[in-house]
Amino acid sequence: MAKKHPSSLDAVGALECVVVPDISAEGAFEAFLDGVQGVVHTATPVTFELEDPEDYIRPALEGTMGILKSAAKHSDIKRVVVTSSIGAVGESIVSVEKTKVYTEEDWNENAVRLVKEIGKDASGMSKYNASKVLSEQAAWRFYRENKHTLPYELSVIAPGWILGPLPDEPSSPSAFSTPSAKLEWEQLFANPPPPEPFPSFPFSYVDIRDVAEMHIRALEMEEAAGERFIACSHVCIWQDWFDAARTLEVLPGLNKLHTTTMRQRAAELRPHLVFSGEKARQKLGIVYKTVPETLKDLVEDFRSRGWLRHLDEL
Repeated sequence: MAKKHPSSLDAVGALECVVVPDISAEGAFEAFLDGVQGVVHTATPVTFELEDPEDYIRPALEGTMGILKSAAKHSDIKRVVVTSSIGAVGESIVSVEKTKVYTEEDWNENAVRLVKEIGKDASGMSKYNASKVLSEQAAWRFYRENKHTLPYELSVIAPGWILGPLPDEPSSPSAFSTPSAKLEWEQLFANPPPPEPFPSFPFSYVDIRDVAEMHIRALEMEEAAGERFIACSHVCIWQDWFDAARTLEVLPGLNKLHTTTMRQRAAELRPHLVFSGEKARQKLGIVYKTVPETLKDLVEDFRSRGWLRHLDEL
């Protein structure tokens, strides 16, 4: 962190790390909240490969409720920010006949219904989405029912498809631990590229640094109290990323790897889902990064790690 943020050495020096062995255990966070003024709860199983829906739902639900209940016992805590997902707002990878706009008023009840009906046979994405719906709804229900006695206000951030430079230090792309990192590597930089893009339709993306900034503002700004915010910049397809690489000339090998004939053209946007990030623009003053900005910094990040030599040689 000192290397990534040399201007913030004092803050980095004050960072303390502790391990919570099981976030779903009762009182899991109790020992760590003394003297804390704000909580950002980001932890949940982020994978689409688990078979049992409860392996998603239990830690998401009990982890969220555990931190909310523990925080309620500490009068110094004035704000709790919970990370949700656009998967809690609506289905994000379905084909639609008409373009539909989702806002903070929407809930993905379909994922919950599907998981209840077919259980383990539901897709990993549906299980994950159901866990985010159920945990976030439980959080809001607890907040409303106990608001008159809680020392804190609740705020929720629901990010879209998160892309951008990596905050951690994996040894190589094969060591990526999050779906987002795997996604941008496979869709942009892997050689050979996948036979078909995923998602194959327009998706609502957001830069990881904007998501981090939104969490900070939700923690500190009065306007965020009791509010839910979608974190999405704009709708894109992978061809937009290839076009940006060509325009910016940041990685010539990427242009050779992905030609315009290999992917749907950016102008051919079929009906799609839109997760509106407008509320965060208005209330939190967020100015979202766009595809060219994210791609440029992503290439610089991966190149500095030595991961793009295979494209430099094309």
